Amino acid sequence: MRPGSATAFEALVDDYAAARPTYPDALFDALPPLSGRDVLELGAGTGLATAGLLSRDARVIVTDLGPAMLGRARSTLGVPAVVARAEALPFGPACFDLVCAAQAWHWVDVPVAAAEAARVLRPGGQLAVWWNDVDAAGQPWFDAQQDRLEAGNPTYTRTYRARAHDDELRATGLFSSVTTWTGTWSRTLDWPLYARWLRSKSYVAQLEDQQAFLDAEQVSLAAAFPEGQIVEPFRVVLHVATLA
Repeated sequence: MRPGSATAFEALVDDYAAARPTYPDALFDALPPLSGRDVLELGAGTGLATAGLLSRDARVIVTDLGPAMLGRARSTLGVPAVVARAEALPFGPACFDLVCAAQAWHWVDVPVAAAEAARVLRPGGQLAVWWNDVDAAGQPWFDAQQDRLEAGNPTYTRTYRARAHDDELRATGLFSSVTTWTGTWSRTLDWPLYARWLRSKSYVAQLEDQQAFLDAEQVSLAAAFPEGQIVEPFRVVLHVATLA
């Protein structure tokens, strides 16, 4: 199993759908207008961001590498779903007003995927990519968690998504402007749900001794949050690129 491949999350669908964080309303407010627009969502997974797009009356088609992930999005949200890579979209030119990717753009070959997005966008269309990142660096429980992950999975580093995604989009020469919006929010969850959130991550699934990691996490979090309610802060980063 390789993170980013079609099989990376296929066995994790239930935990993914149950425990992955959604996105705050402010994120969708920061997107270009959605009502009545044709939107293509790349790497949609089980539809966590899709639900927000639909709630704002967008017409959405979703893609992903994993049939099981897409099946969950289709069954719960009723959206058209296509198994496809961002680098090879099975759509004609100028079909969409907005192409977006939530928590997925870091997996793609940016120049190729950006060119495909530009191809299927209508004139003046936009590409929007965004991420939730846990904003807890410096908190002992989070730093200890990252230490355990890096020790248990040689392919993992806590900075794996720390890239200048906006500059990468500008470098393609396909867009007239790239703007960035950031916001913060938090959620509160108990240990059983937090454990499912951990298990939904491909790099946790790859740990040699996942149970030992989860046991250590339970002890650490019980000490950090003695009332049993884990407060998890997030920083959301959105980049919107407008077609040149």
